[in-house]
Amino acid sequence: MGSTSMHYQIHSQPSGGHWVAWLTAGENTSTAGATILVGRTRDEAEENAQHWADRLNEDPRLLRG
Repeated sequence: MGSTSMHYQIHSQPSGGHWVAWLTAGENTSTAGATILVGRTRDEAEENAQHWADRLNEDPRLLRG
């Protein structure tokens, strides 16, 4: 049984004293899975988002709404 991986785009921006990152899928501009990932730096937030994208590709049931 094969599985298809979704391509996610990572977005990030500073927010107060930290960074937030989120994923979008395909042409959709809303946040995939309604999940915002926080990091102390941009790199950390984007790394957290990449880990979340990897988890979503492993188990798409984690994706909400």
